[in-house]
Amino acid sequence: MEKIIFFGLIITIIAVVYIKKILKDRKAAEEERNFKETVRLDKEKRKNEVEHEKKIYEEHLLKEHKQASKKREEFLNQKRAEFKSVVDNIPLCEIQLSDEKHNRNPEIIIVDKEYKNITKSTPINKIKDFIAIDTETTGLKTGGNDIIQLSAIKFKNFQPISAFNTYIKPRKAIPKEVTDINGITDDMVETAPRFYQIINSFNGFIEDLPLVAHNAPFDIKHLYVNGLDSIENKIVYDTLSLCRRTYKDYYSYKLADICELNNIYICNAHNSLYDCYAAGELFKCIIEDRKEIDIAALMTTE
Repeated sequence: MEKIIFFGLIITIIAVVYIKKILKDRKAAEEERNFKETVRLDKEKRKNEVEHEKKIYEEHLLKEHKQASKKREEFLNQKRAEFKSVVDNIPLCEIQLSDEKHNRNPEIIIVDKEYKNITKSTPINKIKDFIAIDTETTGLKTGGNDIIQLSAIKFKNFQPISAFNTYIKPRKAIPKEVTDINGITDDMVETAPRFYQIINSFNGFIEDLPLVAHNAPFDIKHLYVNGLDSIENKIVYDTLSLCRRTYKDYYSYKLADICELNNIYICNAHNSLYDCYAAGELFKCIIEDRKEIDIAALMTTE
């Protein structure tokens, strides 16, 4: 009997120890689960906080971007309005139409025309008076296309003093893709003169002054092919090639882009009157940078 009691006691002790171990293991497992859940919740909470902070930061950046964009647009609108005001107040010369016929010319005669460079040794007197020109055409190729707007601005002592501006009636209807670019429609040129009718007046306006144009070969070839013989012997400065020498590795040499680099803000891009004024102002900036002078200061000392 004592043996039975002894073995029963041993079994009871073993059972109690075993049960305590099971309970302890369960408690440890529960604590581990709770710890892992706490860690998971903390991570999720931090993740949500980070995402919230990121969202707030992105909203802040977006707000700042919108404000900066608005300020820039206001600045550009103001500068473009000032640009337009200057051009609109340049006196327009009176264009006398002529019935003298001028035949179109083959492009090949002028294809290799040389365009002048500017260096530190270039005399200022040779470049302070010039004519900035620009054309709008019915297409890029000279052979079958016509000039539909011709503009020129006369600069004397680097100041614009008069402007020549006219639409020109082409031989054929203006292609839609051209109108989409420059905004010139068939209705706008319906009553305009033919190109040959304005040649004499244009020659009188440009006198013997050097010409300035952005991507000058385009304008010069079109003018020559359309019958402006005098252009063959003109001194011409191409602001596009001059910009490539002066502002090396700039991302774009389009007129509007390279002008903005020089704080010139064009309005009405692809309107030849505004484009040729921009080319003239750009030419002045190129002179200042290549000759390392300040034109405004130079003019005040004269």
